[in-house]
Amino acid sequence: MINNIFLTGRIGVGKTTIIKKILKKLKPKIGGFTVYKEGEIFNWNAFYLIESSYLIDEKIVLNLSEENRFAYRKENYFKWLVNTKAFDEVGVRLLSPSNFVDIIIMDELGRFELNAYEFQKKVYSLLDSKIPVLGVIKDESNEFLDKIRNRTDVEIFKITEENRESQYEDVYNLVKNLISYQKSF
Repeated sequence: MINNIFLTGRIGVGKTTIIKKILKKLKPKIGGFTVYKEGEIFNWNAFYLIESSYLIDEKIVLNLSEENRFAYRKENYFKWLVNTKAFDEVGVRLLSPSNFVDIIIMDELGRFELNAYEFQKKVYSLLDSKIPVLGVIKDESNEFLDKIRNRTDVEIFKITEENRESQYEDVYNLVKNLISYQKSF
């Protein structure tokens, strides 16, 4: 049975916007993470793991520090410096909600997690659980992402500018049904 939903597509196409709209409409209890991006689109300077509640309320105070900064680049330097400890500590903590949740948010999974093995274990254990997962998965191939894509309990929606409205409706209905089903137990 499909219990895990991921959106994929090019940068800026509206994947996170779809998740925000779904969360604001359904108002579920959520756990998980999203990524705060520092800089400008296509020219980011740093990425931080933050609580998924930021997707619902962007007025919450963000804790941006080296502890939750998982990738950054120095000025005029194109190579990313990766902090896997941020995934293995902060990421695992964010994916371990202390209270009951209706859904886990993973926005977004990509290439920087390749050597964050504790984080990967936590992701896989949540995908194996009865709690539905809604997330974004980078539109590229690597061992971590491909293992998620190849699961029989994962459905992936390719988002484009042309289909994002119809895909929103499909994803919304699927998430609504998954949460209702999960609450029935």
